[in-house]
Amino acid sequence: MSKNSQSEAVLHCQKLFTFFIGFFVLLATVCSFADEEIEDLIDIFESDGKVIAVLEGKKSVPFNLLPKEKVLWSDSKGYLGAFLTNKHFLVISTLSNAWRTLRLRTSVSDNRVAVLSPYIALLVTAGDRALGFDARSNRFIETRLPLNDELLFAKAEKYVAVLVTSSKAFGLAAGTSQFSEIPLGVRETVEAITTTSSKATIRTSHRLLSFEAKSSRWNEHRL
Repeated sequence: MSKNSQSEAVLHCQKLFTFFIGFFVLLATVCSFADEEIEDLIDIFESDGKVIAVLEGKKSVPFNLLPKEKVLWSDSKGYLGAFLTNKHFLVISTLSNAWRTLRLRTSVSDNRVAVLSPYIALLVTAGDRALGFDARSNRFIETRLPLNDELLFAKAEKYVAVLVTSSKAFGLAAGTSQFSEIPLGVRETVEAITTTSSKATIRTSHRLLSFEAKSSRWNEHRL
């Protein structure tokens, strides 16, 4: 093997080693659900028809906007950065080093709500669907919303994201692969919603509903 080939092999192994170290650090943090301070590792800015993410102050990853494409929202927290346009929803993590892209229907752009936490990105399209992005798996997770429902609440905390419509509540925990949902009764009304870094609690006229990151499912207590 030539010296150049040996150098390339060593460099490749170093990159793989760095990736796996970062992955297992992130995995351990998510699994422990520790309430630690998380440094913002991604910066996002728009320039000359591009949206650029700078990862950990080192690598820049651009995304070229289409003609007439406008940035409606952008944010970065912890291990994630995201932005929403009238055509796309894009998320990038420190582990992926590349934008993950979803094409959106332009006809419902005014009804979209996007929120971000250090581990979860959430996009809700009222009356259509909810899309989550998990920092650990680096992939989108989708669930359909009930037709003609009103969106009452959407928020992403450090380890959980929750959204509530007029007939259902949905929860997504960091490190999981699907939304957990619970229906609301016909005459059941939402009275209060509180969230912490790893838990969401909904008080209704009939029940107390809670969603925790560790169990990634809804629990209910009748009032």
